[in-house]
Amino acid sequence: MNIYTFKLTKKHIVGAVVAVAALIALLILLIPGSEAAETGATVNVKSPEDCVQYLSGLGFQLDAASGESRKVQIPKEFDAVYQAYNKMQQECGFDLLKYAGKKVDLTTYKITNWPGGETVLADVLVSKNKVIGGAVYTAAVDGFMYGLQPMETLMKG
Repeated sequence: MNIYTFKLTKKHIVGAVVAVAALIALLILLIPGSEAAETGATVNVKSPEDCVQYLSGLGFQLDAASGESRKVQIPKEFDAVYQAYNKMQQECGFDLLKYAGKKVDLTTYKITNWPGGETVLADVLVSKNKVIGGAVYTAAVDGFMYGLQPMETLMKG
């Protein structure tokens, strides 16, 4: 019979804790559907070009010249319409309640690769250089509106 021993030191414990923390962080970022994987909260957006790059990463081709930016104020109290809009944001991993009463940047682009030829726009909401929400929608009265998600996800739904 063989007996093996192992002396546990502080160095071993710290190394194990760091390894487990790194593994958990990696899993959170890589699991599809996790909030951290879908939000733009870690995306730096300092310029219109950064917005184009962010939306391109979601699979949208844009008319970069169509980009329009303006300041908008998130209401302090959400009415029924804004509650529904925020619910859509939450389903994409964003939450505008954190920004209630604050002014944020809104940049809008025309999407050029949407099937069917209808006019479809993409909005990106940015606060302190971080994406905090947005939408993909038609300009038509009877159109649609989706939260910011990869284009392939929207095409499946």
